[in-house]
Amino acid sequence: MRRRLGWTVGLPAVVGAVIAAIVLLIPNPQPPNPNPAKNARPAQIVKPVNEHVPAAERRAINATLDRFIPAALARESMATAWQLAGPELKGGSSLKEWESGTSPFPYYPTAGKTFHGWTTIDAGPKFVVFNLLVHPRAGEKTSAWVFSGEVIKRGSRWLVNRLYTVATMQKPTKTGQREVGPADYAAGSPQGEIPRSSATLSENWLLVGGGVVLLVFVFPAVFLIVSTVRNRRRRRLYERSRNRSLPPLPRPPREPAGGGRQG
Repeated sequence: MRRRLGWTVGLPAVVGAVIAAIVLLIPNPQPPNPNPAKNARPAQIVKPVNEHVPAAERRAINATLDRFIPAALARESMATAWQLAGPELKGGSSLKEWESGTSPFPYYPTAGKTFHGWTTIDAGPKFVVFNLLVHPRAGEKTSAWVFSGEVIKRGSRWLVNRLYTVATMQKPTKTGQREVGPADYAAGSPQGEIPRSSATLSENWLLVGGGVVLLVFVFPAVFLIVSTVRNRRRRRLYERSRNRSLPPLPRPPREPAGGGRQG
């Protein structure tokens, strides 16, 4: 009875602990609370982006780009490109490497002599981040490219500190898209929104949960019923054995006539 009582009480406790662990490991399908916690740190104020460039500084940047773009991208004069490059663009390289074909920017056959159509991404007193659309020379098989760069001010000069390709303009497709860039190869939905997923349980988890519930409630009941039936059966057998009469004892052997021992 003690063993049976231990199994009856201990098994549901173990199964209940397993259920609690499963519930804690399953993610909460409800969205997180958008309200900040009571002990949360104050939010940091993000500095707004400045897109204003004074007219005098814009003219100076135009003059730098008019010399740098043909000299660097079209490989007209790597020495001129080296003189107009900033420390980040020169980092880890030399003028000799640029002249031999190893440079931090790609080759592009630029058309035209002026490059004033750049748009400001961010600007400060001594830096400007920009995007520039460059067209190829006539007869070239390549398409228009979009470059992103940064110019910095050193003394009275503006230097190109960064320049890299961000998109290439292709022929329009059926949907009207003609720009191909890094964003086109990033993961996400076609609308550019981050897909939202809800935490739902599969059928396998439901089967596991149902099995656990059966173990918790059905197994103890079946165990008690089986134990009760066995006890009653054993009690009946015991009562039947008590009602049976014992067989008669064997009689002792009779002594020979004359009583006494013969000498």
